[in-house]
Amino acid sequence: MITAVLFDFDGTLTRPEAIDFAALRKLLDCPPGMPILEYIETLPSRDAQARAHRILDEFEMAAARASVPNDDAEELVAFLQSRGIARGILSRNSRGSVMAALANFSAVSGDDFSVILTRENAGRPKPHPDGVIVAAKLFGVPPSGILVVGDFVFDIAAGSAAGARTALLTNGRAALPIQPAPDFTVARLGELRPILDM
Repeated sequence: MITAVLFDFDGTLTRPEAIDFAALRKLLDCPPGMPILEYIETLPSRDAQARAHRILDEFEMAAARASVPNDDAEELVAFLQSRGIARGILSRNSRGSVMAALANFSAVSGDDFSVILTRENAGRPKPHPDGVIVAAKLFGVPPSGILVVGDFVFDIAAGSAAGARTALLTNGRAALPIQPAPDFTVARLGELRPILDM
């Protein structure tokens, strides 16, 4: 039984592609295919890492201010509230950018989530399971009672490794096979309702 839902943020609760990752990678000189946070950790000095984090923060905040709720996002949060299902956010973004983006929602705020975990929290970021495990403890439920919802393989990998159920949001795109495979695949968030009623 699913008693809590843990959402990715960018591209899941907000519409996708708010951040120009190609421009960000070019500015950071991040190699293709390497995750940005992990790339920053490889930089040779604390000064270089701090500079890269400043650039990342600026990009994220600009994207957050321009972001809008994804289709069905606010309605799904209200549905979860009505069913007594706990709600959380697990993001590789900064907490400041998540809260700035939530300010663009009309019916949802940070108060609607009992758990908000970002890169400032202790533990390794997704795809590692650390955040899902911490969220389970904060929710007071076993990981098997959580549905992790996200639009990227890192979300599915983190949830699967923690022992949670997972749902891949395609945002209407063709669903390409990924490993690990999600338990569910949906085109839009509203399609999660019957899954949560199971």
